[in-house]
Amino acid sequence: MRKIAPEEKQLMRRSYVKRILNVVRTKGFQSLTILDMAKLMNMSRASLYNYFSSKEEILLEVIECYLSYIQEADQVIADESLSFQIRLQKVYEQTVLSALYASDIFMSDLKVGCPALYVKKMDARKKRLATVHSFYSEGMEAGVFNELNPKVLIIQDEAALKVMTDSSFLLGEGLSLKQILYDYYEAKKVQTLKPEAICSAVDEHITEVIDRILQKLSSTF
Repeated sequence: MRKIAPEEKQLMRRSYVKRILNVVRTKGFQSLTILDMAKLMNMSRASLYNYFSSKEEILLEVIECYLSYIQEADQVIADESLSFQIRLQKVYEQTVLSALYASDIFMSDLKVGCPALYVKKMDARKKRLATVHSFYSEGMEAGVFNELNPKVLIIQDEAALKVMTDSSFLLGEGLSLKQILYDYYEAKKVQTLKPEAICSAVDEHITEVIDRILQKLSSTF
């Protein structure tokens, strides 16, 4: 095999890891072997070792993939050149994906199997929540958001979305993920934004946000 440049190798590592994200979030990783992961990445075990030295290194890349998205989303949320309404949609997207990819089974496996990575993931969560808390507080001070407790808003979203995005819940209620994500956003918008701050023009973008979430779930993160 030709020698791979470090930059190209990193891009390929990220590309391969994205192929296992949905399996890891729904089934965990403790029961997965290196061979299982190689098959999910559509490569041989020998080829996998050209990019990863161990199962732990694969999981590290999974965490880095998540952290990259969180950092990207945080930049948008903190961008004061954007309206609070647009940034609220980014907060929503970030919260949905965080709820999905920090599934109970994944976090449990991470805590037991890779405690250092678990701590890294939890530290990233704390930073994300601090960013969201500041965003809500700033929106209230600006008179765009209703006067509510930011901590309650954050806890409410985490708890509600974890339940509502569970496949067994959706099946039992006869709901699609797309519909429940749209309906919950509508409720969140009315709860968070003052009536005069609700803008139909901005609402048109939420369909794109939800479609992007669904695309990431069906293919890559």
